[in-house]
Amino acid sequence: MNESLRALIAKHEGLRLEPYNDIKGIKTIGFGHNIDAHPLPDVLAHHLDTFGCITDNMAFELLEADVDNATEDCRKLYRDFDKFSERRQWALIDFLFNVGMTTARSFYATNRAINRADWNFAADQMKKSLWYRQVGSRGETITEMVRNG
Repeated sequence: MNESLRALIAKHEGLRLEPYNDIKGIKTIGFGHNIDAHPLPDVLAHHLDTFGCITDNMAFELLEADVDNATEDCRKLYRDFDKFSERRQWALIDFLFNVGMTTARSFYATNRAINRADWNFAADQMKKSLWYRQVGSRGETITEMVRNG
């Protein structure tokens, strides 16, 4: 994984080595890893059960897998994803990492705009969403990256 992308998501998610419930009540650990949707691998689950937390390295292992999943979801949702600028790819990976595929699919106007490379309209639509109002500076960063590449 690209270090800049890792740093972007790590900044937006923060790191928690003990499990917690996010604002939606979803059991989470590491850099925003959704334990309910993606159970921990056995070794990590055993470590968590034994020590009550995971290590930094384990959190980065989960982050790597979650970014890979978000990247694949982007490829499914945006037909020309691999042709987008690197910054737009990172913005969309961060977005899907944050909201997941099901929610991302519900951004109909945004997705249509992205698929026709209408970056200004896509960013404008993202800014109108509840997601944007909930995520603070993350939304500002992502929409700027979508708009300006």
